[in-house]
Amino acid sequence: MKSRYISFFLTAWLLGFATSCKESYLEEIPLDRFSPENLLTNAAGYDAVVVALYEGARREHTVGSNNFEYMTVGTDQTQWGRNDSRGNKDYSLLNSNLDAAILYWDWAFKEMIVKANLILENIDDPNLKIEEQARNNIKGQALFFRGYTYNFLANIYGGVPIVKDRIIDPKFDFTRSTRAEVLEFAAQDLETASQLLKLDVKDGRIPRAAAFHLLSEVYISLGMEKKDPSFYDKSIAAASKVINKEAGDYALMTQRFGPASARPGDVFSDIFADGQINKSSGNKEVMWAWQFENFTPGGSTSATLANNSIRYWGPEYDKIKSPNGSANLPSDSLGRGIGVNSPTNYAKYDIWKLDPNDMRNSGYNIRRTYYYNNPADKQYYGKPILTKRGADGVLYSTKSDGTITNIRLDTLREYYPYFRKIEGTPFGNNNLSGNSVKDFSRMRVAETYLLRAEAYLRKGDRTMAAADINVVRARAKAKLITAGDVSEDFILDERSRELIVEEPRLRTLIRMGRLVDRVRKYNSAPSVANGPSSGATIQDFNRYWPIPQKVIDANVGANFEQNPGYP
Repeated sequence: MKSRYISFFLTAWLLGFATSCKESYLEEIPLDRFSPENLLTNAAGYDAVVVALYEGARREHTVGSNNFEYMTVGTDQTQWGRNDSRGNKDYSLLNSNLDAAILYWDWAFKEMIVKANLILENIDDPNLKIEEQARNNIKGQALFFRGYTYNFLANIYGGVPIVKDRIIDPKFDFTRSTRAEVLEFAAQDLETASQLLKLDVKDGRIPRAAAFHLLSEVYISLGMEKKDPSFYDKSIAAASKVINKEAGDYALMTQRFGPASARPGDVFSDIFADGQINKSSGNKEVMWAWQFENFTPGGSTSATLANNSIRYWGPEYDKIKSPNGSANLPSDSLGRGIGVNSPTNYAKYDIWKLDPNDMRNSGYNIRRTYYYNNPADKQYYGKPILTKRGADGVLYSTKSDGTITNIRLDTLREYYPYFRKIEGTPFGNNNLSGNSVKDFSRMRVAETYLLRAEAYLRKGDRTMAAADINVVRARAKAKLITAGDVSEDFILDERSRELIVEEPRLRTLIRMGRLVDRVRKYNSAPSVANGPSSGATIQDFNRYWPIPQKVIDANVGANFEQNPGYP
């Protein structure tokens, strides 16, 4: 027995000695699950990671949770609709430990960049049996999303670390690159992507035109950051690739189209009609849309990943009561909003003073009239909600004969005009969810024109800037402008008229260096009862968001500076 034990241990020792001489023995290749080693071996495996990038990109819409859309709230366009200080209603709460500041940072670095770098690490390996066109398209999509994400970071946090490669081992000595360097890196990725991406793609995928569209924006930022006007020429050239159809068959829609054209509306409302967001439906204007439709590749699979636009932007109209005391009901056509992205007077009224007949201000695109919809109230069911201001200046509902009631209308949370781009089929046909399965326009040719107009303006060519703006305004049958009308503020106003809801307004304002002054001017306190306002609390240093404190604390191997002004 003793000799058998000695023999067993001797054999085990010899085996261990023999195998320890080969490093390959220590390599762990988990063949029973999706790991890079066994997944990234063919086009299908790489595309699975690309699809994960699309899913991550779509989650940008919901990163701030079901109640917060920090890319739009607390700007010149919207204010937090509750009587508390969240949602950047009180900018003094924007600090390095705020959940939003952490969540967006983690989304960018832990979800988007890490997946893009995983794809890019070996996609050029000649031993991979992937056809060249498929290889190029995979690489192009990964580069697009990495460039997209670094542009996002530059327009929220300013300078950030540039992570070019996949990180395997723990790293504690990151350093911040300058904002200009981050933008240059994003531009390089997008320039390469613009040569690799396909001209025509399936719904939801990134076409070549989207890369040129984003390049146009990044070049403007570089021109401003580096004070180099040559970048404005590059921006104009990139936008022109889209507008001249050199990057694919995309164009401004000028005639009504699709099933929606059979009902009352206009071409602008058709662009955002349910089921008409994508190119396959005849919509040539949208280059890229987040996919939320049920039963489509890449569409919504749960309410938490659905389109939350109704929830964010819609008023809490079901809280309104008729003069008889019957509360409204959430309905199919309106969904259920919770009144957290409450439009400012600037967005509701001011931008339309130039031309009230602007198509984008029509009843097909902005809902300004509400109806009592509770069948239990026979007297008021189906009738419009009529209002009148009381002697105290507060808005009250009235009876049918015009007699004022004591029912106060909360114009910040429950009763305000909203932009009908958000309307869509409720997720799971559940009217209470506040979510829809409608796809979300992310990049449109109308914005390409406005980006080119901005580049022309910054170059000093107001005539060409006005011409591009007028293309967009002519489609809306709005009053045309002259070169003398063009300014940075006018372009911001035109972007609001055309792109509100779609546009991540916070990033636009930071990109243009206009967040602080525009918020101060247009986002003032509605009343003491509703707490502080963004305009009264925003400080000059809020031009960028703070770096998360956890990032600074964990980076023990090198100094990681906080943005100026934040403790």
